[in-house]
Amino acid sequence: VSSCECLCTEELSDSVLLSLCHGALAMLEWKNGSMSENGEKLLLDIALVLLSLASRLKESNMAVSLSRILAIWTNSALDVLESSSQNLKSSLNGNSNTTGKLLEYVYTHWEHPLDAVRHQAKLIFKNILRIHQATLKGSVVKSDPFFSMLTESLLSLEWHVKGKYASLGCLVECVGVENILTVDRTIPAQILDVMGDQSLAPYASDLLETMFINHKSHLISAFQKNIWINHWHDTWVSPLLLILCEGNPDQTTYVIDYYLPKLLKCSPDSLSYMIKILQASADTLLILSLGSCNTRGALGALMACLRTARAHGHLQFREIMRDDLLSIGYVKQGLVHQHNQVRVDALGLLCETHRSTEILTMEEMQLIQFFITYNLNSQSPAVRQQICSLLKKLFCRIQESSQVLYKLEQNKTKQELIKESAKWDHFATLQQYKDFMSSICDKLFEALFPGSSHPTRFSSLTILGSIAEIFSAPEGEVFDFHKIDPTRVQMLIQCFASTFEEVKVLAFELLMKLYDRLDLQDLENLHLLFQAAMDLSISTKPYDCVTASYLLNFLIHHKGLLNVCLKNQQVADTFQIDEDMSASTMEKNTLAVIKYLLSNLEREIFQAEKSLLQAAASFPMYGRVHCITGALQQLPLNNLTLMTEWRQMVTKLILMSYRLSSVVSPIVQSSSPEGLIPMDNDSETAGRLQMILHEIQPRDTNDYFTQAKIFKEHHRVDFAKLTDDEPVENVCTEIRGKEGQTCDVTAQMVLVCCWRSMKEISLLLGMLCKLLPLQTVSESSDGLIAVEQVKDIGDYFKHHLLQSRHRGAFELAYTGFVMLTEILSRCTNESLRTLPQQWLYNVLEEIKSCDPSSKLCATRRSAGIPFYIQALLASEPKNKTNLLKMTMNELVSLAVPVNESLNIIPQVHALNILRALFRDTRFGENIIPYIADGIQAAVLGFTSPVWAVRNSSTLLFSTLITRIFGVKRGKDENSKKNRMTGREFFSRFPTLYPFLLQQLEVVARTMDSETGELKLHPSLFLLLLILGKLYPSPMDGTYSALSMAPFVPFIMRDWEPGWEAVWYKPK
Repeated sequence: VSSCECLCTEELSDSVLLSLCHGALAMLEWKNGSMSENGEKLLLDIALVLLSLASRLKESNMAVSLSRILAIWTNSALDVLESSSQNLKSSLNGNSNTTGKLLEYVYTHWEHPLDAVRHQAKLIFKNILRIHQATLKGSVVKSDPFFSMLTESLLSLEWHVKGKYASLGCLVECVGVENILTVDRTIPAQILDVMGDQSLAPYASDLLETMFINHKSHLISAFQKNIWINHWHDTWVSPLLLILCEGNPDQTTYVIDYYLPKLLKCSPDSLSYMIKILQASADTLLILSLGSCNTRGALGALMACLRTARAHGHLQFREIMRDDLLSIGYVKQGLVHQHNQVRVDALGLLCETHRSTEILTMEEMQLIQFFITYNLNSQSPAVRQQICSLLKKLFCRIQESSQVLYKLEQNKTKQELIKESAKWDHFATLQQYKDFMSSICDKLFEALFPGSSHPTRFSSLTILGSIAEIFSAPEGEVFDFHKIDPTRVQMLIQCFASTFEEVKVLAFELLMKLYDRLDLQDLENLHLLFQAAMDLSISTKPYDCVTASYLLNFLIHHKGLLNVCLKNQQVADTFQIDEDMSASTMEKNTLAVIKYLLSNLEREIFQAEKSLLQAAASFPMYGRVHCITGALQQLPLNNLTLMTEWRQMVTKLILMSYRLSSVVSPIVQSSSPEGLIPMDNDSETAGRLQMILHEIQPRDTNDYFTQAKIFKEHHRVDFAKLTDDEPVENVCTEIRGKEGQTCDVTAQMVLVCCWRSMKEISLLLGMLCKLLPLQTVSESSDGLIAVEQVKDIGDYFKHHLLQSRHRGAFELAYTGFVMLTEILSRCTNESLRTLPQQWLYNVLEEIKSCDPSSKLCATRRSAGIPFYIQALLASEPKNKTNLLKMTMNELVSLAVPVNESLNIIPQVHALNILRALFRDTRFGENIIPYIADGIQAAVLGFTSPVWAVRNSSTLLFSTLITRIFGVKRGKDENSKKNRMTGREFFSRFPTLYPFLLQQLEVVARTMDSETGELKLHPSLFLLLLILGKLYPSPMDGTYSALSMAPFVPFIMRDWEPGWEAVWYKPK
């Protein structure tokens, strides 16, 4: 003990103090009365040290460690109390100073962003109750003033406080639920009402479970069964049934998911009571009980109860039919009910079972067929997902139960004495399975007719995909789904033409699952399909190139595709079919298709260099690049045979990407890309598009930016006239398509062509870096992409992210750049692994330099700069945050300049980047320590005379409010869901307490220099917005040093006539 006396006397760092406390608690023997009076004093001193550290340690790992050590301290205190002195007991009872500070810690941290801290806060509160209980000397616990005070305080809190539920649960276990219900008998109903909020439903259901289990134990010990069960039902089951019948959709859904299973587990016999009540309601109030599109009614409640009971093994479908618990007519009504969730519950009643081998009855099969007939066209995506998931469970059950039946048949054939009737039953069931699955597949394929709706196609393809996945092995299966005729193959190929990509994906995946059994040699229209894919790849409709990609990916598996591609002379000259026969058909076809696409793309880029308008109108190039990327994604790039060919191809693809980018980048990097339409023709533009842009002087008339241009071939534009103020005749060259028709070209068409091309280039380059094996040595044969090529790609991304103005271009360049940085962070090559760090240092230096020649975009919220820095920081390993800390410190120093600078661009960039980083969830809790600095930067920036700084500060402030208080999901301005107590807020961000107080004092003293009257300060609204989200808590007590009282005088002083306009937010 003497060696630990320095805990409270030496000047030690916070981390050292924490470690010493942990060591003392872990290594000293606290049990069996081995600690003397000095040991008891040491225990109290450790508590004071730990609680003082709680206000200073805010980093995530330190906060978690502190909470765990505090929980260890409470366990040690319990051990000491078994044989401690009376002085220690009086120092640890509920009314002591130590216990009061521990409770304050719990109240401050029971809604901490970290799960580990919240969990430890619950353990600490539970141990506080046990510690106080150990100090009572056998007195009556239930009537103790401390427990009564805690009960009253907790119940006075709003139900939106999540920490209230865990604490009440601990209190119920300690004093019993009767003490809680004595205060208010409607508490169960109040908690059920809260379950309409999904974020609160798990906490509420856990508390209810604790309460009704405790209540059941109490009633069993006090009354006979026929008495206590009725009382228990009145308290816990009746409110449930009322909500199931009349509650709003969200509330009933969460009650069924979270509460009902726990209730049935506690009291399975209550199911018969629920069914009896709901059946009586369904029989007597036939019309009202059926519910509506907003309420379930008694029928929906009955379906929910039976579904939950069957899923958890409390009854089987045969029992439901045998005991007449539910008629077939009621089930059919549920399957076509106007309330979506009732239909899902009725289907769940048929599909979900406790045992996956339970055999389907004939009634279940007929009801499933009835359901599919009327429910494939559900308009709700969530309902469609639930339907497909439940039917997948049903198919798994058919497959597993059929295997059981097969094994039973095999075992019975070995027996000499067997009854033919039993043998016949098994075969009959298997035949029923086969007929049922065939009928289901027929219905699903019939729903894929041309012109069918998107929901119908999505549901049908998803269900067919589940069937193909589950019944994948034809041998020994009850149903061979893989026997599919060419007509159905054509139906699936036609699904590629859908405008919804998810339908294309589902159709392609289904074809791939069935590919081994498809008779593709009979496809006479292979050449026509390939040509259709090529035509779609240069369509001006963006979704057509997606169709082309999936169609090509499907055709690549066909052996005859290679001969089709070799009809292109340029492909035939560079690709020899007999060069390496060991290569797979898919590899050869993919290489041939990419060469075919690349040869066409290079020719189109050459034309685009002459006339970008013609390219945008007749052959936008992004479709070709998209198809190349899609083909590469299907290929196992780590297991290739034609390495030489692929290495040359990768080099060509990279060079092609740079060349295409140089054509379209001037548009997306223009200061106003949305209205730019270059009037290019062959005589004025012998070079690239950059030369064109230097010759253009855009006019400010709406006609120039909005009217489609019809270009006439026999006219010429005098570009010298564009420099004059006189109007110029609006004529250019005529653009004609393949069939010779005139094409109307708008600025939007040009912009779409350019930014989508940039998008596809970025995704292609990112995918190449992500999937291809690295060639570390120039002469090595084990890689496809060289180190220098990777570095060049990184420089390309840097150039376009930092200079592009169009959001679509830099957002998708960011996607490709993320792929690259993820690879670099895991790379074994030192020069590559350190590239993100070097790029980050360089861009931060460029931001700080204020160089007038810098091309960084200071408008458009800094354009791609925040994305660039996000990608670099996100690539840092999770266990290392050095780059994040360095970057945040640099940005905060720029966002809050010490001296007024003439150049405010670095401050604008810093505010915009901070906003992006605070919005990025990948940084998790590592960015929480910088929230207070961000708030200060936003509030101070709002007082800047420069509009750009004020605008960026406003956006940053909005992001931080959402990050601190959560996303606002309701319209009630007085709601406390997105608010917190003042103590909790200032405990998390202690530096904001003096800052906000100081700023509010400055605001209150701001006077007009001429009139001497108070005037509105720019930051007043921000300050009131923060303070309006804070409220006093009944749990504050007298221990909080972060009181809201000092703010009141300044707010009262601000409350002057004419200021109501700024007071509308806080209440």
